[in-house]
Amino acid sequence: MITITKDKIYRSPFTLKKTRPDSEEVEIVPVSNLIYMLGEEVELGEDVTFKTIFDIIIFHKDFLNILFAKEMSGYLIDDYISDYEKNIKSKLDDEHFDLRLAWYSDVYEYNHEVEFVEYVAFEAFGRLSVSEEEGEYPISLAFVSLSEIKNKLVKVDNTFELHDDESYKSDIGALFKANYKSLTVYDIFRSILREVTFYGKPEERDNQRGELERQAIEFEELIHDEDFDEDLHDWDDIDDEITHGLGIDSIDGDSYWDLIYPNSKKTEERRNKVDSAIIAISEGSGISLEEQLKEAHDSEDYETAAKLKKLIDKKNAKKNK
Repeated sequence: MITITKDKIYRSPFTLKKTRPDSEEVEIVPVSNLIYMLGEEVELGEDVTFKTIFDIIIFHKDFLNILFAKEMSGYLIDDYISDYEKNIKSKLDDEHFDLRLAWYSDVYEYNHEVEFVEYVAFEAFGRLSVSEEEGEYPISLAFVSLSEIKNKLVKVDNTFELHDDESYKSDIGALFKANYKSLTVYDIFRSILREVTFYGKPEERDNQRGELERQAIEFEELIHDEDFDEDLHDWDDIDDEITHGLGIDSIDGDSYWDLIYPNSKKTEERRNKVDSAIIAISEGSGISLEEQLKEAHDSEDYETAAKLKKLIDKKNAKKNK
């Protein structure tokens, strides 16, 4: 088990939440050695921020550029360092969210083939407006500068649920549920690098964000037009699809974890499956969702294919209402 905290990296046979502070089995791992432990299970300390992890990624960037070349679509970690090091304030003054790494899974059918995909998503979880919203929900990091999330806490959600198109209708809401599924160091690096590079280099990402903002202004003008299409769905229709749950994982007894974080209470967020893809970008890309699905499936990028398939199903369901 690898435990990453703000200041140190530990290695032990068991989680530090259950390991005694005086255990001889606990060792401190130099950052330079972590690259040899990519396949080991990992947990994050309560003080770990995005900066903690991304600094480790930068330290090993030459190797990770090669290892995750496919996930990063040919971009380099080097392309994002200046964006990460910028000193800018978040544009959202009323937000309250942390970052999280959470399991997602899908069983989907396409072109008479059935595929199963599971992956770790890197996303935000909380509220964009504390004063106006209740509850918490997943928030995409697609258009956020890395400097804006540098000091955000990162948590791990180890819960796992397996779904298909019909499982949501069942009593338990899933084909399979588990309270705990481990993540590895590899999973964390992969999910973060895939997310931050998904929409291209920082300047390409910002250009797409600007285009979305322009489209949003046009939409606001459209809804005040007398020819407004009543078949369009407003944000409330989409927001109703987002659900969440919260669970408490208590800690009893003295452990290495208690020594690092005295008087702490660990909270694990639980949530139903949420599609984190952004519909606006998918629809506004100039390539139909169906074409994007075929391309992702043919290239065996099943993670993206599963997301696109859900978007297409939702879009078709709304049309048929």
